[in-house]
Amino acid sequence: MSTDADVASTQRENAADANPRESSAEREATAPSVSEEHKLSNKELKELKKQEKAAKRAAKKQASGITIEQQQQQAQLKKEKKQHQREQQMSGAKKGRSGNPGIPIADKKSTLFGHLETTEERRASLLAVISAISSNGASKITATGLMIPTVASAMASSAAPALAAGHTGAAGPANPEVSAQAMASMSLDEESSFVPGLLSVLPIAIEEDFKNPQLMSSVKELVANKDMLHPAVVLLTSEFGAYKIVGSIPRCLAMLEVFQIVIREYKTPEGTTLSRNLTHYLSHQIDFLKKARPLSVTMGNAIRWLKQEISLIDPATSDVQAKELLCEKIAQFAREKVELADQLILENASQHIDNDSTILTYGCSKVLTDLFIYNAVDLGKNFNIIIVDSRPLFEGRKMAEVLRKRGLNITYVMITSLATIFSMDIDYVFLGAHSILSNGFLYSRVGTAMLAMSAKRRNIPVIVACESLKFSQRVQLDSVTFNELADPNILVDINTDNPVKRRSNKGFLLQRFVKESQALMKQKDEQDTKQNKNGKAKFITDDNKKSDSDKAILADWQDLPSLNIYNIMYDLTPPEYIKKVVTEFGALPPSSVPVILREYKGSA
Repeated sequence: MSTDADVASTQRENAADANPRESSAEREATAPSVSEEHKLSNKELKELKKQEKAAKRAAKKQASGITIEQQQQQAQLKKEKKQHQREQQMSGAKKGRSGNPGIPIADKKSTLFGHLETTEERRASLLAVISAISSNGASKITATGLMIPTVASAMASSAAPALAAGHTGAAGPANPEVSAQAMASMSLDEESSFVPGLLSVLPIAIEEDFKNPQLMSSVKELVANKDMLHPAVVLLTSEFGAYKIVGSIPRCLAMLEVFQIVIREYKTPEGTTLSRNLTHYLSHQIDFLKKARPLSVTMGNAIRWLKQEISLIDPATSDVQAKELLCEKIAQFAREKVELADQLILENASQHIDNDSTILTYGCSKVLTDLFIYNAVDLGKNFNIIIVDSRPLFEGRKMAEVLRKRGLNITYVMITSLATIFSMDIDYVFLGAHSILSNGFLYSRVGTAMLAMSAKRRNIPVIVACESLKFSQRVQLDSVTFNELADPNILVDINTDNPVKRRSNKGFLLQRFVKESQALMKQKDEQDTKQNKNGKAKFITDDNKKSDSDKAILADWQDLPSLNIYNIMYDLTPPEYIKKVVTEFGALPPSSVPVILREYKGSA
């Protein structure tokens, strides 16, 4: 009687005899010569190892009685099953969200900018953390009715019904001693990430935004450490998110001022030192700042310098002295790297401004505004300035208003009329910068590259005024790898109001509540109409018909899966379009940026 090993060996021999080409190919793949291994590259060796493993698995399956045709059929069935599951998930997501017209049908991310964080994701993170901070004792209004945190906790435990939307009475808290930690733990539940009532309308409004596991983990960490957030940082974050503070240098100065307040009010926990714990404490504040807008290069350089200064503090120094020393160093850093640097830039760049000259600039830059005022008021030069502006921030309005009040000759145009403007006699083009990369590329407001290219074609010198604090060691060749996506809804409706008021996040939850309430009322009315067909909801449908005529053309773009709108903030300008870069170290070509980086790194 033969054993199992004999049967297996017999089957392998029969399989080899039946398919001699395959067995020889397997033997060649599994037993390469030593000379061939030395000739193969690393990539080919990896591929060879994969083939060896696949051949061993196929041989084991074949030895157990599974033929090659059956293995291929199993692989095909497995692939079809995964595809079917993927299609079911996609259809389920569309079906689940199609019931609410106020919610987009699908994620509005494309493969081009899918790796960038959108405004909706940043806003969702901010609302989640702020709602967790202010959830204690604060009543919330949702589309399903009035809810308070204590009622929400009762719902989580006993599934108690919420108050009706039209109910005018007030419900007293069933358990007034509901701690913030219990609420935070409920909001961090794995099965239901957000408890209705605890985060108001957030469960419906940002449900899809938190499907990204990285975003969810960062929000959970912020909510778990919400007690460490300083009120000044929360206020600054809201101002950044509402675009009340715009510009690389103004944002950096505002951040340093807030850090001075945070450091002065900081208390070192027992069992640790300031030089070790303060860096960890500031990291939580910085993580929350990132949720409003990505950090600028200037802010990143200032943060790295500050952390280095904290690490150099002697542990024997008292906390009071250490905090005063850090605040003095922050003030000195801002004075040297910004104020004194701008004064040197004004002196170096003033050589290119002559009487009766015409200068073109784009957007708004603090150093350029000071440069024009310095030459017109202090030096008494008479020249013309053409300010080119663009949607949606309209930053050039601010510069035009400031220069107009100081008596300068201003011409304000939009970027759409760029070809006509360049037909005029222009002597220089002055540009500001968000940052300058290590390879000499200018990273600035979107539209800068088009303006610099147009000037280069007409042999008009392009001069960039930039502090060395804005220099970055990052190398980038396109504006897709790293960029910032602003709110796309601003591009839908052409509105010339104040961008700060228009971009404010105030009333976002109220607008969401109204939208969801209208959707629920419309669904309920449609159900009633189908049941008795008495036309009870004609007044609602008539109002909707009237409102449809007043809507913008792309008002419902989120409901169209084939349409994406992107509000890109920055672009890259190649160094060959730039004549020189004026810094506090003098006027240099873009190719000298690495030299300044080494100098700045050594001095910082």
